[in-house]
Amino acid sequence: MYTTDKSAQIVLSLLKQYGIRKIVVSPGTTNVPIAMTVQNDPWFEVYSVVDERSAAYFATGLAYESGEPVVISCTGATASRNYLSGLTEAYYRNLPIIALTSQHHVADRRDLTPQVTDRSVSQNDIKKVSAMLPVVKDTEDFERCETLVNDALIKATTRGGGPVHINLLVDSSYPFTQQPSDFIARKIQYYDDELISHCMKDLKNELKDKKIGVFIGSHRKFTSDELKSIEQFADSYDVAFFTDHTSNYKGKNQVLIAQIFGALRSTNKPDLVIDMGGITGDYDINSALEGIDVWRLSEDGEIHNRFHRMTKLFDSKERRFFEILVGRKNSKHSYFKSLATEADRFIVPEMPLSNTYISGRLAATIPANSNLHMSILNSLRNMNFYPLDKSIDASCNVGGFGIDGPVSTLIGQSMVHEDKLYFGLIGDLAFFYDMNALGIRHVGSNLRMLVVNNNQGVEFRLNSILEGHWGEKTNDLIAATGHNGSVKAWAESVGFRYLSADNIDTFDQQIDEFCSPDVGSFDRPVIFEVFTNTDDEQTAHDLIRM
Repeated sequence: MYTTDKSAQIVLSLLKQYGIRKIVVSPGTTNVPIAMTVQNDPWFEVYSVVDERSAAYFATGLAYESGEPVVISCTGATASRNYLSGLTEAYYRNLPIIALTSQHHVADRRDLTPQVTDRSVSQNDIKKVSAMLPVVKDTEDFERCETLVNDALIKATTRGGGPVHINLLVDSSYPFTQQPSDFIARKIQYYDDELISHCMKDLKNELKDKKIGVFIGSHRKFTSDELKSIEQFADSYDVAFFTDHTSNYKGKNQVLIAQIFGALRSTNKPDLVIDMGGITGDYDINSALEGIDVWRLSEDGEIHNRFHRMTKLFDSKERRFFEILVGRKNSKHSYFKSLATEADRFIVPEMPLSNTYISGRLAATIPANSNLHMSILNSLRNMNFYPLDKSIDASCNVGGFGIDGPVSTLIGQSMVHEDKLYFGLIGDLAFFYDMNALGIRHVGSNLRMLVVNNNQGVEFRLNSILEGHWGEKTNDLIAATGHNGSVKAWAESVGFRYLSADNIDTFDQQIDEFCSPDVGSFDRPVIFEVFTNTDDEQTAHDLIRM
């Protein structure tokens, strides 16, 4: 008898692929799908230990002596609580114990269901990670389950090893089949520096003659040595680097995501994506690279399955990864060149006064060697359509990705170099949310902030789903229309120079002054408030996408 439960099948398939044979089973009902299947599968080496406390310690002895990972499987109720002391021992000795706990997926402790305990929280020093597997009902659940199990097994078997916890939700009808399953879950291959070097030839062969795209999410500033190794890799395979302004990549073969996939809707996609960096604010990339195999380069060694098609995880310093895999110029493709030719077709159309228009003018006018901080979503998205001088540092709070804090962040940045100009592009709701920061007494004359005031969160009127369903009804509570605020009184009361515009002519007349490269051109910090409206914002949003 073999289980047909998808979550259990994923766990068992990946245990095999990671070479994990030893399983210690304690009796129960919720772990029947695991127990019955491994009992009938000669690949597994199974031990029966009735007492879960003893089972955990038994597993530590087995793992220590054999040098192999060991699975411990238990049922619901308090069974898993008895693992705690043994897992604590395993944690401090870095022993690879996989605690596989099972419980009924239809049960809920709040319903007073017997034998159901809350396993969502546990002590820090009993596991390296705790994976709460979903019930697999669709493709999204399936991918999530695969990722969680891969993550747990990688953590159990790498970086010195250690115990991990996997909680498996079980169908109480216990679906089984008489035939062994040929199901194979997707294993994420793990590589550290040593294994990258060992497999260098094979990895280079996989890269050879492929159209390769390197996606860089938000990233700290690259060092000159990192940039050198990345550019050498770019030359080897004619790699295209997909970026937005938070990527901080200013080297060769750069392609703006918003231009190539957002505005031009290019279908010229890579064969393979190397994914690195953090969260991106450019949403176009998710659909653009859907269905393409991904290698993830993670300096923290974590699985970040951004595109849901990760096949390899490289636990390596970025510079080291690119240095190892640099090869001869042997690609039969001219992938970057073909994308650059497409990008040459990007022409900014005439458009009304809007964040889209303002971003284009600011990008073209902002002086070299300055800093630009953007608030999330609309301001960031619009600026991403336009190239910036490579000397300009661009940033955005895409870590927590909240509306709060862009004004305070920008002011904090401006404290570091008093002889450098710091610009902000910030929407009205984000500004008013954080407007108290203008009162910080350290603010200097090197700060210049452009506030786009459309009298609402226009982002919600640019959302095709919301707009399609509710249109102007979105204004009341979702877009918060009608706050009728202006920056002027508050800005002037705390000593800022105030500029304003409500049409293209007055905006164009003042943008050069606002962007003057002379730090001493203003004797105080500056706020430039530009008033736009919803219709113009929507028109410009549509025009920029060809």
